[in-house]
Amino acid sequence: MGRPAFQRFLTPRHLPAGRAGAVTGVRWGGDFAAWDDLLTAGRDLAAQVRPGGAYAIDPTAGLPALAALFAVATVPDTVLLWASPRTLGVTGREIAPALHALPDDGSVPLAAQERPLWGVCTSGSSGAPKVAVGPADEWEQIALHAEAAMYADAFPAGPPEALATCLPLGFSAAFFMCVLPALYLKRDLVVHPPHDWSPLYDLARDRRVLALGVPALAAAACLSAPAATDLGSVALFLGGGHLSAPRVELIRRHFTGAAVSNLYGTAETGAIALDHDPGHNRHVGRPIPGKSVWLTGTDERGIGTVAVAGPGCCRRTWRPGSPPSAPADHVTGTDYGRFDADGNLCLEGRLDGAEKLAGVLVRPREIERHVLALDGVSDVRVTVETAPTGLEFLAATVVGSVDADTVRAHCAALPEQHRPSRISCASEQEAATVYSAHGKL
Repeated sequence: MGRPAFQRFLTPRHLPAGRAGAVTGVRWGGDFAAWDDLLTAGRDLAAQVRPGGAYAIDPTAGLPALAALFAVATVPDTVLLWASPRTLGVTGREIAPALHALPDDGSVPLAAQERPLWGVCTSGSSGAPKVAVGPADEWEQIALHAEAAMYADAFPAGPPEALATCLPLGFSAAFFMCVLPALYLKRDLVVHPPHDWSPLYDLARDRRVLALGVPALAAAACLSAPAATDLGSVALFLGGGHLSAPRVELIRRHFTGAAVSNLYGTAETGAIALDHDPGHNRHVGRPIPGKSVWLTGTDERGIGTVAVAGPGCCRRTWRPGSPPSAPADHVTGTDYGRFDADGNLCLEGRLDGAEKLAGVLVRPREIERHVLALDGVSDVRVTVETAPTGLEFLAATVVGSVDADTVRAHCAALPEQHRPSRISCASEQEAATVYSAHGKL
């Protein structure tokens, strides 16, 4: 018989020092629930969960999603997919708010066998999502690793007393870096809207807070925050995109005293590298201690495919409608990279990032890196578009204090086929018009 994922959950040794007896829990929007109450609700609901079954939990459902997580995780040998059935493209039977039993007709070809399994959708999934899958009995290890290897350097006075995020909890980073550490270490967790960071400001008055976000949402929060908001007790971890010098300067100017770090990772690999002094646009930091990061298939320049092993890595991937990949002892990422002389990881484009344009191979990520070197550019996205005539062209969306003519002149140094022919620019104040709800261009 396998073990539940939470076989040692909330034992006294998990209580943070100095807060014995304090009621900790989750504040999600206007709702609050103590961790102990969520666990009790989950145990009551667990009677409807069968060992060996597969379940989808809708991470957008608020506090019921966390009670449903406990319900599945306390039953042996279950498969817990942290995604709605609609996202997975699988028909499920709702047995409680946020909790869906998935059919055992082979449409979910994942068997827990002797170990419970988790699954999260990659952030870029649309249409046919890709699901990263791993053993749920490693969740405690993932939570403790985040605390020791990622958060400790940002909190010299002691570990964070609370964790906050404006990201949807369906993001793998929010799940692994906020949800798991908060519940295993019994810390307060605050989930707030991307447009309203006031719950974070309230926490920061008397608590050490780990705040997780993405650069675009942090920049937007700065522009709407009271001038020079004191966040000296906050460590702001930003992932999911470029953290350029203008963004770092903006954040430090508006969020005084906040520690700002750039985080790199994927849903398949978990967190890989961390840079506590970002804004230089040269690398994404050194590999996180306890995580093995290396390159495979390197060329003469030392550039190869990023490969990772350690806490938070998936063991297989699954696209609904296809068989899952075979288990492996490491994960090959979706990026090319190299290491500089100081051991920092430098990204050199994506494996799937090359595209044909008029018969010429172009790499949009390399063009983006060139544009980011222009003073005043905070963020950029380059894509291959198709005109009504059927002709393809490069389009660049740029955020910062530059105009299209300046960007076009800067791109004149590129080969002609790599120069964007359509350039649209938006200031940080106008950025909401060009970003998705998840903070992506």
